[in-house]
Amino acid sequence: MVDLLANAAGVPRYIQIRQALRKKIQDGSYAAGTVIPPEKELTARFGVSRMTVRHAIDGLVNEGLLYRKQGSGTFVTRHRIPHDYSNMMSSYEMVSQAGLQAGTHLLSLEVVPASEHVAGALLLDKGEPVVRYARLRLAARQPVAIVCSFVPLELCPESVLEDIPAHDSLIQLLESYGLRVKRGIQTIEVRLADRTQATLLGTQEKDPLVYVERTTFTDDGTPVDFAQVHNRADTYTCTMALSR
Repeated sequence: MVDLLANAAGVPRYIQIRQALRKKIQDGSYAAGTVIPPEKELTARFGVSRMTVRHAIDGLVNEGLLYRKQGSGTFVTRHRIPHDYSNMMSSYEMVSQAGLQAGTHLLSLEVVPASEHVAGALLLDKGEPVVRYARLRLAARQPVAIVCSFVPLELCPESVLEDIPAHDSLIQLLESYGLRVKRGIQTIEVRLADRTQATLLGTQEKDPLVYVERTTFTDDGTPVDFAQVHNRADTYTCTMALSR
């Protein structure tokens, strides 16, 4: 680490240290809610004065990436993922745009008969086959959302079950099939986490979650994806464009 700093000629040491610590926060090496190494340890690691380390940490505190707790140390702030609903983006794209390392853990992938609720959203008859794709979204290695998507099987090639795990964005995969994704309609509400959701997201049972239902359509109005998303409320911020 000291060699890395020495090679960055012309850049003040405290900025180099700040950049190094920011990278560890964004890639999850320093997990949200955990304490970072004490100033004395960082001073020895970087080969600089304690004042230089403190200056670097002050900048990250001002950015909201760290916070100090008197008598306990300096902690990593829980990452908040901006959801800009002025543009249609996948949750994976939103995490990446926030400058955090995005990840996905596959929960299930199967063909199932559409329930009445799913069929209504996709304009199908109840019981028609749909691809059900459930995954856990990660930001800096921390769970932030459970995403469950339903896609009409008739719109997909036979290879769909092999194709999905290799793609980070379901929207981009559907577009690779020639489906021109154009618009979406969604609803947002607050729900309480059940035991399974709390376990997956690292929260407590009955903690609030931001629940989103979204139906995505092609340019000719065909619904191609119905998604149910449970977001950790403490990682979620929402932006929408308004006009009058």
